[in-house]
Amino acid sequence: SIGRAPVSKTGGWGFEALRSCQLTVQRICRWVLWSDLMMAKTSPFQFIQQVRQEITKVTWPTRKETTITTIMVFIMVAMAAVFFLIVDKIISEMIQLVLGLGN
Repeated sequence: SIGRAPVSKTGGWGFEALRSCQLTVQRICRWVLWSDLMMAKTSPFQFIQQVRQEITKVTWPTRKETTITTIMVFIMVAMAAVFFLIVDKIISEMIQLVLGLGN
């Protein structure tokens, strides 16, 4: 009949589009599982070689850089501790003032 609206909320398309999505998801899952299995076939010797290759790519910090970074961390921790001490004291005084506990 001409001019009638479809009965379902899918606009008369049904669920055929979902079927292709399900097949795509299944293909992706199979591919991921297959690639995991293929990667799992690395021998321990190959693994150690790969680890050594990756370690050579790392840029290691010098002793001076490590020392400076450590000192900066301690300075920032001290500054944060002082900041939170001051904020804590201010909030504590405000609460005592509001509750009338401070004489």
